Amino acid sequence: MESQFRPGFDVSQGAGGRASRVGDVAAPRSSTQLPGIILRIVAIVLTFISAVVMGAARQTTTVVGTDPETGLLTSVTGTVKSTYSAAYVYFVVANVLVFFYSVVSLVLSVVNRAGLSSMSLLFSIADLLMVVLLFSSNGAAAAISVVAENGQQNLAGWDKICYLFGGFCARVNAAIVLSMVASVAYVILVVFGMANLRRSL
Repeated sequence: MESQFRPGFDVSQGAGGRASRVGDVAAPRSSTQLPGIILRIVAIVLTFISAVVMGAARQTTTVVGTDPETGLLTSVTGTVKSTYSAAYVYFVVANVLVFFYSVVSLVLSVVNRAGLSSMSLLFSIADLLMVVLLFSSNGAAAAISVVAENGQQNLAGWDKICYLFGGFCARVNAAIVLSMVASVAYVILVVFGMANLRRSL
């Protein structure tokens, strides 16, 4: 009786080959899922701290000087808050939005263990929007911090204030640095997402 199988074809070898190929496709997704989860946790922590530090940044300073008219010593008390600047308020709002998105996306990414391409596409688009939001808010806050440090007498007539309110400027700068690190984490997430989409095509 003539054999129904082609000469040299091993059924068990073929099934094993298919299983190994399936494993090769699933492996990259699982290998990038853990770094993605870690990066989202990093973004959650950094954006939360950035928003709290910037939102609570304030300082009151008393300056003692001589009155030019009377020649007597006089003291002036001044208070500076992050809420006095629209750029700093925008920074806080942006980091809060990214924080809540990071929490939601972390939960969804843990649930999406199968690595569905539709979810990966949505994550990549949303992550890219978070990158834009963080970079824009960081840039706006950094620009105001530069003015606070160096002043802008030529265009706006603003005096530098960081030599008087050093603690305030230090907290603001720390919040900006932390938020920048969070934005870098989201850039890496976007790269991971694009790589996963390319492999799924």
